[in-house]
Amino acid sequence: MISKNDFPILEFDSNKNSKINPSSIIAKKDVPKCCVITFFGDVIEQMLKNDRLKQIGTFATTSIRLPIYETEYSGKRIGIIAGFLGAAGSAGQLEELIAMGFKKFIVCGGAGVLQKGIQVGHLVVPYSAIRDEGLSYHYLEPSREVECDFDVLDVIENQLSTDNIPYIKAKTWTTDAFYRETEDKVKLRVSEGCVTVEMEAAAFFAISKFRGVKLGLVLYGGDDLSGVEWDSRKWNSRENIRKNLVELSFKICLKLK
Repeated sequence: MISKNDFPILEFDSNKNSKINPSSIIAKKDVPKCCVITFFGDVIEQMLKNDRLKQIGTFATTSIRLPIYETEYSGKRIGIIAGFLGAAGSAGQLEELIAMGFKKFIVCGGAGVLQKGIQVGHLVVPYSAIRDEGLSYHYLEPSREVECDFDVLDVIENQLSTDNIPYIKAKTWTTDAFYRETEDKVKLRVSEGCVTVEMEAAAFFAISKFRGVKLGLVLYGGDDLSGVEWDSRKWNSRENIRKNLVELSFKICLKLK
């Protein structure tokens, strides 16, 4: 039995048997072991136009349907799907992908930067995420942060070093409330070592630990929250950066053990 807490989000239950289990409603499929979750829908659209994708499933909600695709990279099968914005949606998506049979994941997307000097497109590899969202507290006991799998981090860093790609290994701030990123909260997160802010990393790390799958993130510097005013920096129009990051994610994902 769990004990009642003044704050319901702290009432963690370690029981893995839920009223609704993903494995009970999602059928296993002949899917690749590796999957890239990308928040770059434009890259997926271009891959479709180039006949590089084959649909093998669908992640369906009451409001949106996201196709699950398979492609080939270096002669190997690999999955790819557009990410669902926010921790809760991302959690449902990841749970169903795991239930289908995927076991190794690289997530790639953009993130707001909290410190000056980080150019648009500069890669950031999160090693830890501050849990300022709600989802992760249902998968892991309460704590301030959740870490990325160390083995996955090693694979990511080794590949970036091999390819001579500059990157920052840093802490990220995961929050559900992008309209509540106040000046004082940004300062607090920076003081804790956060370089980026996004909405999914803590959830992804928590679920991957809970379900025993491999997962890592590679982000690129997007909009800038380090100044007095927010600067979009037209971060979501950098087509070449986004395309190259997806291709890099394929390469990394296939090397995960």
